Amino acid sequence: MAGIIGRLARTGLRKGVLEGSRPWLYTGIVAVALRVVQRIGRAQPQTVYAEELKPGERLEIRVLRPEPR
Repeated sequence: MAGIIGRLARTGLRKGVLEGSRPWLYTGIVAVALRVVQRIGRAQPQTVYAEELKPGERLEIRVLRPEPR
């Protein structure tokens, strides 16, 4: 659905601003507003793991390369 809204936003603003079509301009504005609302409404990242470290303890995060096939 985001693809359709993005296309409507681009087409609407392009035809509305450059070609002077008011219906397309309004369509573009509404589509941009919908995209903004979608971005605001996205779920926030969730905490997957939480642990309290005591003094002297440490946490090491490593990224390992995949083994060659």
